[in-house]
Amino acid sequence: MQKRHTELTSLDVAVAAVTYDAVRQNREFSTENELGYPLLSDEGGTTVSRLGIRNEQYEEGSFAYGVANPGIMVIDADGKIVLKRAEEKYSERPSFDELVTAVKDAVSDEESGETEE
Repeated sequence: MQKRHTELTSLDVAVAAVTYDAVRQNREFSTENELGYPLLSDEGGTTVSRLGIRNEQYEEGSFAYGVANPGIMVIDADGKIVLKRAEEKYSERPSFDELVTAVKDAVSDEESGETEE
């Protein structure tokens, strides 16, 4: 995502990533990799669960409990989710080109008053 960050921000989209890792671990990763976007922590997976994107194969108590299915969301200025894609299998993700196209479509639909539910 780092390599495509500028492409997304050119669509007037703010970019952030969310992991279930600790804040300190995310800070170190972000610094080491010179990320140009925030890396947010959702320890315990509360937000991921509420958004319905938690990987269900890991049960509570597992080291990976709270990990999200990889995906992307576009949330408008009013806090409404206008695009939500989460893939069940980590190894079967769509290409980044496909995701950028989906973001462009969501932004275009939002500007025209149409939204995807």
